[in-house]
Amino acid sequence: MTILFPYLARWASAHASRYYHLLMNVAEQGHTVYVLQPPSRGSSEANDIDVVLEGHPRVHVITVPMNERFWRAHFPLEKLVKKMYYSVKAWGTVRRLVRTERIDLMYLYNLPQFLYLLNKPTAAVFDLADDLLGMLKVELAVSERHPLYRAARYCLRWMMRRSDLVICISGPLFDGIDHPQKFLIPNGSRTTHRFLEDRPFPAPNPRLTVGYVGAFEYSMALDQAVDAAARMPETDFVLIGAGREFPRIRARVEGLGLRNVRLTGALPHAEAMELVSRTDVCLNLFTKTDVSHAVSPLKLFEYLSLKRPVISTRLKEVERIDKDFLYYADTVDELVEVIRHIGAHRDEAAAKAEQGYTVTVNEFSWSVIAASFIDAVKRSVPGIPEGVR
Repeated sequence: MTILFPYLARWASAHASRYYHLLMNVAEQGHTVYVLQPPSRGSSEANDIDVVLEGHPRVHVITVPMNERFWRAHFPLEKLVKKMYYSVKAWGTVRRLVRTERIDLMYLYNLPQFLYLLNKPTAAVFDLADDLLGMLKVELAVSERHPLYRAARYCLRWMMRRSDLVICISGPLFDGIDHPQKFLIPNGSRTTHRFLEDRPFPAPNPRLTVGYVGAFEYSMALDQAVDAAARMPETDFVLIGAGREFPRIRARVEGLGLRNVRLTGALPHAEAMELVSRTDVCLNLFTKTDVSHAVSPLKLFEYLSLKRPVISTRLKEVERIDKDFLYYADTVDELVEVIRHIGAHRDEAAAKAEQGYTVTVNEFSWSVIAASFIDAVKRSVPGIPEGVR
């Protein structure tokens, strides 16, 4: 099977997205992937910051050229306009690759890609990897009665109807999909790490160390981590990642004089995971919204793959996944209390982490998820080729 993935962000980015992990594992299982990407916009968003990520001989990345002056300009509705512009510019490359590389499946996931379904050149999967309509309301500050929202809702429903199958990341999103071929393909993690091949999992630190890795965006409740650090000078906090909220969080840390907080900025994925493996507790903190209740957080599975105890915001999808291996905190008071509880009951925390690791290996490893994706495609698209032609 040969897959074409027209990505709207940078492939090897600090975000290390679901698409990167899933399609790398699809390639590892014998299939070929062509990735289209735009140039960097020079923004502070995690999915636009290039880092070093592993490649694969069956994953081919092609950058679609843009007008640089326009691409780096800032203006109202910039993200939406640029995604549309890029999708139009990439259409010629999409058609050429479908013809020359005998593409079997287009992998689509966002509204500007409706163009590729107008005269559908090959089979298509639509991945509802986020609550797109909920995110639109937040990003553009519009109501469900706004014409832009209503147009987006119509477009999303049309794209799903035009696709041969629809996949999504979570139970709440799955329940809202109206399509005869729909599949829940969650997020996950790799469950083997090279940096652990020559050493065991790190021993607990004398000073409890709390870790976070992920985007610094409005959906993350990172102020809770900063406030907890201010109340716990005896505990170290390592916050890894980048995003639009990073300057504000850094200013808060500096303004409060928090010497127990380390902000690393964007790191290569393997380096970030190695640093997380040396923490004692990991944070999966979200602002509670309809959007966040439907997420399947990458960071959650990455923490569990490293046998780290995890404290999470109470979210519908997270609670659905949990088999009593997570801790929960929705407020700063709760967060401080749970961190101190883990510090005083490390054997209990280690047992929960071990249970979470076992569940991740069996159900949420990227190799297992990639196999489920391939099976879903085969069940939905008759005659799809097996592996490399």
